[in-house]
Amino acid sequence: MFKIPFLSRNTTKTVSNTADQKDITVQDINSLSDLFGVMPSLAGPAVTPKTSMKVSIVFACVRLISGAIAQMPVHIFERGDNGDKTRLANHTLANLFNLQPTAVWSAATFWEFIVASVLLHGDGYAVLLRDRNGDIEEILPISPVGMNVVNNNGRLNYFFTLDGTARGFDQDDILHFPGFGFNGLKSMSVIQWGAFNSIGLELAMEQHSGEFFKSGSTQRVAVVKKGKWDEEQKEKFRTAWVKAYGGVENSKFPLVLDESTDIKALSLSAKDSQLLESREFQITDIARAFGLPSFMVNQEQKSTSWGSGIGEIGLSFLRFTLGPHLNRFEQEINRKLFLKKTMFAEFIAANLMRLTLKDRNEAYRQAIGGSQGPGWMSIDEVRKLENLPEFGGKYALPYDPIANNQPMENES
Repeated sequence: MFKIPFLSRNTTKTVSNTADQKDITVQDINSLSDLFGVMPSLAGPAVTPKTSMKVSIVFACVRLISGAIAQMPVHIFERGDNGDKTRLANHTLANLFNLQPTAVWSAATFWEFIVASVLLHGDGYAVLLRDRNGDIEEILPISPVGMNVVNNNGRLNYFFTLDGTARGFDQDDILHFPGFGFNGLKSMSVIQWGAFNSIGLELAMEQHSGEFFKSGSTQRVAVVKKGKWDEEQKEKFRTAWVKAYGGVENSKFPLVLDESTDIKALSLSAKDSQLLESREFQITDIARAFGLPSFMVNQEQKSTSWGSGIGEIGLSFLRFTLGPHLNRFEQEINRKLFLKKTMFAEFIAANLMRLTLKDRNEAYRQAIGGSQGPGWMSIDEVRKLENLPEFGGKYALPYDPIANNQPMENES
């Protein structure tokens, strides 16, 4: 298999990220932590792609967005002189984008991996592997972990490990799918920017909840005794307390104290600390960073401004959440593969806008036409949308009330 040889690392000065206008220095421990992906959040826990995916709301958002894009077919069209477009169903790239981009990846898993990389790391990458004639025969997804992107005299070079070997590729052989905030090298990750502290707080609250129930759902308390305890008495009491009441299994034992001792609470209960309310807010806040309304990830809401019907909600989801991703993906594919050609690729989102059977029948009835006027779709076009065989003949033409009763030339 033909592959581009390893490239030079002679680079020009790069610019910093859109939201980070300072250079990384060795003295800045926070910048170093960010560089190695272990930057602690304000709540304490480190937020990384791995730890973030352990948060159910992050997993749900990534799964929903990546799954929605993965189910969209990518069609290859050719633009005619009059502006019409013709689908090239048998184009080689159509099979790579919709069936099998490489031997061990299906198209659905390929797109899910790319979208998840964009959401969690900021960018998704795929290398174009060509045969000796320069034709693309595989599209191999590449992990963004360890990817080094450099600007070499106005062109991007990509350095990463492929099959255990360090490789370098020119930008013409890499599909670089950017996220929001692309600065010429890399983009801004949702979990490292928009939802960084929210995810950290959610991790901290999950840890707190786990410790709360692990300790038997009891608060931290202090045992106050009248008079003075010596050290031996204190140690014996602590040991007896932990043995009798520590953990979930022991929480059922009754507490026995004498008249000279009393218990004082040192911590707030889950209810008093509004833990449940805080976790509900964090779900909404994290979903907002991903561009999703919380009701789409099973968070109950009394109302939504995204519409009342499934069609309106799907259209809003496509327009406001998926639209920016699809636009960037299409532009990357078209500029790398069809820049000087009349062909172009397009994600087809018809399935997301698919209405109920009743609504579709009503729309088809108007599209076909009838007594109220001519139609703009033929019966065969409608049947094709419903995956039904075509009839041909007069059914391949839109309804014309004037010529409706006139036989077709081949039906005389």
